[in-house]
Amino acid sequence: MKSRSIYKNVQYMNILIAQIFSSFADWMFLICMLALAAVDLGVSSIEISILMLAFALPQLFVSPLAGVMADRFDRKYLLLFSEIGRACVVLFTPIVSDVYSLAMILLLLGLFKSFFIPAKSGKLKETLRAEQLQEGVALSGMVDHASKIFGPSLGGILIATFSFSTLFYVVSSAYFLSVISILLIKKDQFSVSQTNSAMKKKSTNLEGFQMITSSPFLFIATVAMASGLFFIQLVDSQLVLFLDQFFTRTSQILGFSMGASGAGTLLITALLRKRNIRNYFRNMYSGIFMLGVSFLLAILCTYVPEQLATLFIPVCFFIGGFAIGLVLVTFQIVVQVVTPVDKIGRIFGAISSISSFVTILGLALGGVIAQLIGVHLTILLTASCLVILSSILKLYQTKTSHTSSIQPIQLEKEVM
Repeated sequence: MKSRSIYKNVQYMNILIAQIFSSFADWMFLICMLALAAVDLGVSSIEISILMLAFALPQLFVSPLAGVMADRFDRKYLLLFSEIGRACVVLFTPIVSDVYSLAMILLLLGLFKSFFIPAKSGKLKETLRAEQLQEGVALSGMVDHASKIFGPSLGGILIATFSFSTLFYVVSSAYFLSVISILLIKKDQFSVSQTNSAMKKKSTNLEGFQMITSSPFLFIATVAMASGLFFIQLVDSQLVLFLDQFFTRTSQILGFSMGASGAGTLLITALLRKRNIRNYFRNMYSGIFMLGVSFLLAILCTYVPEQLATLFIPVCFFIGGFAIGLVLVTFQIVVQVVTPVDKIGRIFGAISSISSFVTILGLALGGVIAQLIGVHLTILLTASCLVILSSILKLYQTKTSHTSSIQPIQLEKEVM
């Protein structure tokens, strides 16, 4: 009955369809942009880093402001602003002639994308009933993770079939299809009251961070989420070097591993759609523990024959993908559950900024740490930190009664 009711929620389905087009467009553009940079512009590895940084920085600094706006104005119009902006910017990509022009396009794309996450999260909260939140957020998470797996693949097929100019027109069209779906979203009473009282409110870009720190559970959950993302980026930045040092069939193992990781994330996201989460906190520290164990197992695989490692390494990454999915999807569900609808934009704006920060930090420190102590010890250190962090979170739950048995109503009161 629950699955039928959520698919009959027309407003939610319009948001989900818009997210599908938008997420796939993001990842298709990324692979097309990298191909354009490598083939036509002949960029160096440092310039690739500059391009990725140009895309991530706006989300770090603009997301808190976007979150404030998502709580003050109609979120439908912010979604339209984000999608139309990206659709138009992508159209200028075929005429770029140097890496700096491409960096400017990525900077603008990151700017417009910053408004999508808090506005979309607020709209999910608006359109879903309390009993639909877990399934609705999990479905939204499945779209995000599926686009990360299949979006680049679809982009690769398009690269092999069409010219670069045609590719970017296809990506822009996907954003415009998202716009059409957003136009079908109705303006509800909450959005009307938002717009009418917007100018009477005083908000700062730091409000989302203040709300997170004011709720002990939400603060610890954010620390757990950010730590998982940070350590994932730390390892991801050195993954190719790690495999290349110990195995000869690097490309084959890397491909299997990435596919297995995505499959693990999709599996746990699908499972969380239907299974009632009785203890959010346990899900998060269990996921962090599993992530650490998956890295330890990957290190152990370097001591077995390569034929066996080709089988075992993807299993390790499947566990890792399952684990990080357990952490991230549980976190998104609990934030939706505990946060009032009029504060959801600021919360997710702050979360988006935190996620961008730890992603950038992980990518930057990964190379530095690996240079100092080696790739093998970097992954071992990462695994150890994750296991220790999960133990600390478990100890925190044991000693703190309000997180031992999480109930949505109790958490919502705490955040309010």
